[in-house]
Amino acid sequence: MDGKSRQEFDLFKIAGVQIAIDYSWLVIFVLVLWSLSAGYFPEVHPGYPTSEYWLVGIVATLLFFASIVTHELSHAMVGNSLGQPVKRISLFIFGGMAHLGHEPTDAKAELKIAAAGPLTSFVLGVCFFWIPTLLGFRHGHPMWASVFDYLGFINIALGLFNLLPGFPLDGGRILRAAIWARTGDFRRATARAADWGRGIAWGLIVLGAIEIFAGALVGGLWLIFIALFLKGAASSSYQGIIMEQVLGGARVRDLMVHDPEVIDAGTTVAAAVNEHFAHHGYSGFPVLEDGRPVGMLSIAQIRDCPPAERATKRVAEVMRPINQALEIAPDATLAQALRQMSEAETGRLLVMENDRLIGLVTRSAVAHFIMIRNELGFSADERSTDRSGAPRGAEPPTSNPPAASAAS
Repeated sequence: MDGKSRQEFDLFKIAGVQIAIDYSWLVIFVLVLWSLSAGYFPEVHPGYPTSEYWLVGIVATLLFFASIVTHELSHAMVGNSLGQPVKRISLFIFGGMAHLGHEPTDAKAELKIAAAGPLTSFVLGVCFFWIPTLLGFRHGHPMWASVFDYLGFINIALGLFNLLPGFPLDGGRILRAAIWARTGDFRRATARAADWGRGIAWGLIVLGAIEIFAGALVGGLWLIFIALFLKGAASSSYQGIIMEQVLGGARVRDLMVHDPEVIDAGTTVAAAVNEHFAHHGYSGFPVLEDGRPVGMLSIAQIRDCPPAERATKRVAEVMRPINQALEIAPDATLAQALRQMSEAETGRLLVMENDRLIGLVTRSAVAHFIMIRNELGFSADERSTDRSGAPRGAEPPTSNPPAASAAS
């Protein structure tokens, strides 16, 4: 299952892949549109009406982001064809991200998925450069020719940037695939690629500082912001791999709370606070209506409800409605559960089987489980991986990694 952040909204689906936009994307959309319509095109082609500059600016900006979506879709299509499910693509301030359901199971799959993005960008770049000649724009419509020249350049640049050999860029994933294929050690390959990613991030920070001192304040700051994002993503991606290996093959059903305490959707918020939160001491409960799960009520939603309204408002009015992001199957791994909680920005998931609530799994329970495994010596360093990336070692006793992604 793919999670959905509450900071983004869905646009449309292409070939079963949900395209979503993070609210931060609106910032970069406006900046690109403004820089093209009020800066680049008027400077390159002076003398045209302002309305025409904004028209070509809008077209160029939309096609630019369509190129990013196409780049990410290429990752998704190849991943889905290889059994590495990609159901969601997010556009955000630094570009795009295809959310992989789990890490690739072998180096060859990793290589194919990673290489698809830059290759697609290069093909798009060549096509955009060719369009003005094909349509005769170079002589009769020079500004429109510049639109496609810009798109050709930006796609080639996007492909080249993503080939930098630092995780989590596509080039870093290609590097990881190469090291993985040579050593058979997925964790070591991820560590090396993440080290390269952090090194490239520091290089971009230095380059950004040089640009700032040279007078290019905006460009320099932008490079530094991108570098900080890459640095953080490289570190968190490696930590996520370590976490998955510590968790091993443990399943949600091994750790879930069976028959959890629930709240009826018709209960008032005040009653929910007094009879459930204050009485049991938990920070969230499933909400049922006629015996069917309809949402989740946590302390965050209660805080958003003014105290004066809690005696009259029903739980159904303030709860977080149930959706795919809040549900998980009992046979899913705990690593998948952590990833889904992180993406959905929640501390608990409803465990569903045949449309029936059978349990609840929480982030705190998984964290406690990890602590116990570490205390018992189930460390990632003591667990090796085979060439397929599956960890070997003892099974877990019975009883926040980030989403894997191909980022552009």
